[in-house]
Parts: sequence; C-alpha cells; structure tokens
Amino acid sequence: GRIAELWTEGVFHRLPPSVNHAMLDVRRTNDGAIIVMDDVSNALFTSDAQLQTAHPRVLHAAAGIHRAVDERPRTRLCELRNLYAGLSPQGCVRFAATDDVPRLALEGWPRFHEIVPRDVSELIASVHADPDRVAAPLLERPCTLVHGDLKMSNLGADDEHVVVVDWGTLTTWAPPAVDYAWYIAVNSAAVGRPLDVLLNDVRTTDAGSDEVALQLALVGALALLGWDKALGATSNDAATRDREREGLTWWCSRVREALGALR
Repeated sequence: GRIAELWTEGVFHRLPPSVNHAMLDVRRTNDGAIIVMDDVSNALFTSDAQLQTAHPRVLHAAAGIHRAVDERPRTRLCELRNLYAGLSPQGCVRFAATDDVPRLALEGWPRFHEIVPRDVSELIASVHADPDRVAAPLLERPCTLVHGDLKMSNLGADDEHVVVVDWGTLTTWAPPAVDYAWYIAVNSAAVGRPLDVLLNDVRTTDAGSDEVALQLALVGALALLGWDKALGATSNDAATRDREREGLTWWCSRVREALGALR
C-alpha cells in the first residue's frame, strides 16, 4: 500500500530522469493495489563487478533522489525508529522460526557482543533497546525521502539509468546519510573498496554536508548489520574472518566518533 500511496502522491514522477524506479502504473483494488512494473531484471546487478563499475553512478543517483523530494510526503512512511528496530534481537525473535535472516541475526548478535569492545557492545545494545537513541537526533537534522534499502539486489544500471527497485517497505523520511550508511554497511564487500575510501566517496555526495547525521547513521547501520559482520568475523574461512574483523574495528571507531551526538 505504501508504494501505491507514494505513486498516487506523485513522488516517483519527481525523481530525476537518470533513476529508473521501474514502476509504470498503479491500479487500486478492493483489498490493496496492483503495481505494474517494467521488466528490469536484465539490468539488475548480479555480480560484484557490476556494482564496482557502477558505484559512482549509484551514489550520484541516490543524491538525485534525495534532492528531488524537499517536502515530507503525506504517505505514511516507515518510521525511522522502526527501520532501526528491524534487525535487532527484539525485532527478530518473532520471525526466526520461519525466516532465515532473523534466525541468522539471532545467532550473530551474541557473537557481536562477545568480540567487540565493551563500550561499543553496550551502545549498540542500548540502540536495540531504544532505537530513538539514534532515530531522534537524526530526525533533528535536515531530512528528505530516502529509499531505505540500497543493497545490491535492489540496484542495477543500463546505459542511461541507475535502476532502484523495492520501494516502500523501508522508505522513510530521514537525512540522506541514512541511505549512504546502509549502502556502505551492506555493500562494502561487493564494492571492494576500503571502508575509508567508501566513506570518502559518500562525503562527496549530499551526505557530506551533514557530518553529524553521517556519524549517527553509521551507528544505526551497525545496529542493523552488526550481527552479519560478527558472523563473518567468526567464519571458518580465513580470508572472510580477517576482512570482517578488520571491518569491525573500523565500525567500532565510527561508533565512538558519534558518542557526543547520541541521545
């Protein structure tokens, strides 16, 4: 329903021409809506190499999305605190029996708290207990419409466009940094660039104008995906283990930098 409401409000028509959201029409029904979409499956990324090549274009497209909507839509969006609660232990426990991601998250969070420094562990646990610790100060920063889930499987490219699909579920009103921090967290291995370089790439976009929001959003991203990084850091594969342990050290440093901005 959220996608249909955004369509009806005209939000997608305001996105820049370089962004292909793939939606052609929305037909209302008695019990919801039918979304008519173009078949963009051939353009979606299926390999790390494709994302690596298109990485600058993706960041540019995200910046265009963020600049396109300067007033909060009337549509009921995903609340930012709910976005940050989604992969917490408290949020996953209800779905672990039937969904692999919540099950893996519940396996990974104890490992996370075992291997990261105590101050970082306690801070992420406090965000899980109260997502407003990150969401509330973020919402005090300049906000716009953010997609909410710029992971590789939702992205693609052709000669003229960057494809961005799967709108609605996590689309929220927040600083642009929320999109970029998640992009770094979920795609860093695929992009294959050092985390400091990725962060610098982001700083050259519209996220770079609000360093406080970027610091806060990085904390939120780790509160969402720290479990996955902990599973990697305790993997039996040596290369994965070394990469993710180094990555967690970097993330812990970013969390500490944000302490002064947290509630």
